[in-house]
Amino acid sequence: MTQPTNRRTMSVARTDSIFVDTPAGTLERALSEKPDLELIHIPSHYLLPPTHPSPFEGTLEASLDALLDFGRAHPNSISIMNVLRQSVTTTTNWRDLLVPILELEEKTAMGNGRLLLEELLFLATRTLLPEQIAQNRACMHRMYAAKRTTSTRMILRYDMLREWAKRANNHFIVVESHPPLGNLEASVAAAEEEDKVHPGRRPALPNIWATLIAAPVQGYHVYKVGQAMKHHVTGLDKWLMFEDEEVAGWNTDTLVQLVMQALLQWQWLRDNTERMESMEVKGWGDLEGRADECEWVRDDKRAKA
Repeated sequence: MTQPTNRRTMSVARTDSIFVDTPAGTLERALSEKPDLELIHIPSHYLLPPTHPSPFEGTLEASLDALLDFGRAHPNSISIMNVLRQSVTTTTNWRDLLVPILELEEKTAMGNGRLLLEELLFLATRTLLPEQIAQNRACMHRMYAAKRTTSTRMILRYDMLREWAKRANNHFIVVESHPPLGNLEASVAAAEEEDKVHPGRRPALPNIWATLIAAPVQGYHVYKVGQAMKHHVTGLDKWLMFEDEEVAGWNTDTLVQLVMQALLQWQWLRDNTERMESMEVKGWGDLEGRADECEWVRDDKRAKA
């Protein structure tokens, strides 16, 4: 599965190529099945108090360290960890790397190959993707502060990996980015307890999206920047909310597909963020000119930013 090269249509191509319906149903389907009156409201987990300070550093180094630690804890995953730690490539055959794990005859540290794949999924959805989303949003903040006329359809944004979800009235579902309020110490998450059943697995964070999209404590000094930093709900949002019991109930083929695509999405997000940081070094010159003429802006005149 290769990464699309047409930049202005990249978001659409990626959505079509990586879409897999989860057993619990996609966020888009869940939203479409709700009554219109319910769609007026934003899902409650976006409105939870954010964890402050965030448990995510928002750096590539944090993800690379997590990959190194995972490989040490699970020797059977080292070949996969090595690929992920390298520069992003579009030629990796993830199925060829993942399927042999299921054929392991010896018990792994986590019990068996199936459980190791579950651990890989949670590594991607609870650590790797959140770290690069945090990194991408930090880069977005600097970009919009420097280039305030840049479109929210800039294709290297983390929320442009997938199609923006819509309400029944065809409006996009957008979540405001607000700074933590009240007693900041009270919003700090309690120390994570060790999971004795799955040692080393990062616990689910119910307020993960509220934490990732929170504004700086001092807020945004420019109104237009705050508007550009709003979070657009996509099919990716559901992935960061996967629960242990939900994943354990999937059939093995579904699990392999979801692990493969979670790793792909992380690679694409990593590559996008590195491209943004490269633009920053050059003073954001690639974003000069009209939005409808910029190759880094999604070409979709029907979209409502």
